[in-house]
Amino acid sequence: MFLNIITPCSRPENLEIISKSINIPRDQYRWIVVFDLLDKPENVPDNCEWYAIKDANSMSGNAQRNFALNLVTHGHIYFNDDDTIMQPNLWDQIKDEDDMDFISFKQANKDGSVRLEGLNVSVGTIDSHNFVTSVKCVGDTRWILNKYDADGFFARECFEKAKTTLYISKILSVYNTLR
Repeated sequence: MFLNIITPCSRPENLEIISKSINIPRDQYRWIVVFDLLDKPENVPDNCEWYAIKDANSMSGNAQRNFALNLVTHGHIYFNDDDTIMQPNLWDQIKDEDDMDFISFKQANKDGSVRLEGLNVSVGTIDSHNFVTSVKCVGDTRWILNKYDADGFFARECFEKAKTTLYISKILSVYNTLR
């Protein structure tokens, strides 16, 4: 599997920690960081490609996610927010699942309690980083710019287009680990 990691970013101070949490062979991922800024901040990690865009109509990094989606042409997509590290077991659980269009998994709170099951893919029951979807499944689907819960709308649309799905009943995402 090739994984496109998309990080909308307004907290560049977290990027180094996120960078160190990516335990994927370098030729198996592309990390796209889109800053909600006008210019590049200092100390951007070497393993990402960065862009800077501002959109007054956007909330929660949705315009930045859409910008990055327009750059992706193949593989799978994982949204990793700028306040969340990648979980150490994520790659091992998904790396051999090339044929899956949509993969979802459990998300925990920082205290270890389950926050979202990831089994029901709909608004309010899935988060931006407890699913992986194929580029072909995304197609022309984009995030709604001005909705906080746009992740649920986006995930549901991708899930409905998926020909193959996989649910992993394991915690592979922890909500707001860097807050």
